[in-house]
Amino acid sequence: MVENIPAEAKAMIGRETVRVYDVTKKDIRRYAQAIDDPNPLYHDEEYAKKTKFGGIVAPPLFCFAFNFADEPVSNLRPDGAPSEQAVPLPVQRVMAGESSFDVGEPVRPGDVLTVRNKLVDIYKKVGKSGPLYFVVFETTYTNQKGQMAAREKATFVQR
Repeated sequence: MVENIPAEAKAMIGRETVRVYDVTKKDIRRYAQAIDDPNPLYHDEEYAKKTKFGGIVAPPLFCFAFNFADEPVSNLRPDGAPSEQAVPLPVQRVMAGESSFDVGEPVRPGDVLTVRNKLVDIYKKVGKSGPLYFVVFETTYTNQKGQMAAREKATFVQR
């Protein structure tokens, strides 16, 4: 439902951005360190070879680190949101709303991830503080074999 949504914002529904990332052992190790997960599956080649994975793999939500393009802080909106997801709405703030994440094939060093981020819906509700806009994105991460590594559906609340 896109009632009372500015035409310029409605026109963005269906817009997709695509980025490609090469995954390295260093990326996986740093992500595991950042989330404070010492599992040797994420950094110890000898240990990982003996598991069902046969080598190092990334933590399950690793793909989330590639959700947004690298952007200088000076390009972020005043509320800290990335400018690439800016939708022309009469708002000043973006907040995370809801997110669901499906995990597919394990991500490994050497994988080439294609990240497709698509604006799938915008809808409006009226809250106690006034209008709230809900902006829904779907992001799919696939590896070089075309296999889904992960998929996220995220709703951002804007006011």
